[in-house]
Amino acid sequence: MWGIFLESVVIFQNYMGFHENGWLAGLYLFALLYLWLTEKDKRRRAIFVYAPTFLLLLFFCPLFRKVFVRLLEDSETYYRLLWLLQMSLVSAYGLLRLCGRHRRIGLAVACLAIVACGDYVYDSEHITKAENAYHLPQEALDIVDMVEPEEGRITVLMPIDLLYFVRQYSTNIELPYGREMLIDRWNYYHPMYEAMEEAEVIEAETFTELAREYPCAYIVLKEDREIDRPLTDYGYDLYGQVGEYLIYQDTRTE
Repeated sequence: MWGIFLESVVIFQNYMGFHENGWLAGLYLFALLYLWLTEKDKRRRAIFVYAPTFLLLLFFCPLFRKVFVRLLEDSETYYRLLWLLQMSLVSAYGLLRLCGRHRRIGLAVACLAIVACGDYVYDSEHITKAENAYHLPQEALDIVDMVEPEEGRITVLMPIDLLYFVRQYSTNIELPYGREMLIDRWNYYHPMYEAMEEAEVIEAETFTELAREYPCAYIVLKEDREIDRPLTDYGYDLYGQVGEYLIYQDTRTE
């Protein structure tokens, strides 16, 4: 039981970001404690005090975790119980209550909390300058505009770095596989993905046979992708190029 409890503690620490910035967790726990001591309204106490406290007690309870894992047969999603804590609501309400009772002290604490918990988002490696109104990579949009039919839908085989963006831009482009192939713990197998992404060198004959089973009207490859023989030897024409991506059209598929 003690080991299960310690595992829950580690999950809580990782979820709250103690290893990077524990200010958000500290602010939440401070607001919760303050509301425990000062909030008198019964209905508000039920929402902002009793409910999150009860959820925390359940989360750290080893017996509850054993029942949760046994019923759902999934231990990796246990952290999602913490989504129910409503950290933003409790923290915001707690600070507002503090400002209401102690205006100067509350305002100072709120400003300090905002500065301490904040982060300059543009320093993140995941933030890039928008290239268009869709906030999607322009190369993905250009490829779709080049191959998208005027009517109906077609299947296009694309590298994994384009999967997230194509379907956001157009539903007329179907893909042999989606983002499920990128989640390791789902452990999905797809022969087309194996031939396209996992092989060090694409075996053109097997690769084109698989692509025609869907059928893929176009194949998009990076120009530096290794392939044992040119796709043009198997009935494909080089339809165009967008940046580092080569677009091949299957002349044998309608």
